[in-house]
Amino acid sequence: MKLTELIARLERLNVALIGCGAVAQMYYAPALTELEKLGLVRVKALYDPDSGRVAELQHSFPAASPVADLAALAQHNIDLAIVASPPRFHAGQTIQLLQMGVAVLCEKPMATVLPDGAAMAATAAQTRQVLAIGLFRRFFPAIQAIQRILQQDMLGQIKTFHCYEGGQFYWPVQSVSFFQKRLAGGGVLMDLGVHLLDLLIWWWGYPTQIAYEDDALGGVEANCRLQLEFAAGFSGEVKLSRDWNFANRYVIEGTKGWLSWDVNEADNVKMGLTGSSFVIHSHLDHRDDYHQPAQSTGPAFNFQQSFIRQLLNVAAATQGLEPLAVNAEEGLLSLKLIDSCYRQRTLMPLPWLSEQEWQHAQEWGE
Repeated sequence: MKLTELIARLERLNVALIGCGAVAQMYYAPALTELEKLGLVRVKALYDPDSGRVAELQHSFPAASPVADLAALAQHNIDLAIVASPPRFHAGQTIQLLQMGVAVLCEKPMATVLPDGAAMAATAAQTRQVLAIGLFRRFFPAIQAIQRILQQDMLGQIKTFHCYEGGQFYWPVQSVSFFQKRLAGGGVLMDLGVHLLDLLIWWWGYPTQIAYEDDALGGVEANCRLQLEFAAGFSGEVKLSRDWNFANRYVIEGTKGWLSWDVNEADNVKMGLTGSSFVIHSHLDHRDDYHQPAQSTGPAFNFQQSFIRQLLNVAAATQGLEPLAVNAEEGLLSLKLIDSCYRQRTLMPLPWLSEQEWQHAQEWGE
């Protein structure tokens, strides 16, 4: 269905925003504001234990009512709740909302431990409610183009891949719980890694072989490295960091050529052909007929506005107009892979440590 047709067919949804912190203020609020202008949503309720955060979002949504708890949402006829609270609350809040008959878009990671994620998916199935997982990179035109390139074997047989992502940590967290394993579930792999692993699984299926190492030392990891092998017989490397500046780039090499994607470049991909010294720089835009010039068919697509398309997809799924792009079962796959990594983790080399320090580090890492 064309985007213009989808927008025309959608009925307005009453929305509650659960969690009014950084992700809500930076990403969901601008997207919801645009959809309110189109008459597609109405933000009716805001929940956060910090009244100051609620007050900040009320500047964007003055008609929205603060609620003391999730049970109070029953008074506001909510169709869709966006769970953007800290990850340790995702499972409990999502399950409660689903049981109340409310559709849910849950921010990533869907849960901090695999059993909680499985309970969320089971509750969605039992209640027959929509449960979407906020892995919004799936809505980047660049990511969708890469999926088609791989699906159509345009690179030939895949030989290897390298995905490096990270840099100095700057996310405006509100408490130290983000760095506590018991509360956060993990470090950079659970945070940045869930996006990356979701894409690899979407493109190639669940890996057949996994090797994982990190520097957690009993806490949460700041750096990690994965070696993954897939059913088609190729393998590649993933590196993630919260304190080391990587190139932030994914590179996939095949027998016919290669492609490169810079992280969070929503509409750009680079490609090269085997034997050629030229590089194709592709800027992606939307068109219904490739004979005609590109025309706007709705809200523009970029990093911020991909949240709009995610919300449109969830709204459409609640009304039976299109399937969810990332349902609970698909969200569980990246969580399952993270769980597998943590279960078999080994300590990565720390060459700056003395021999005695390294021995202590190995003891901590057991």
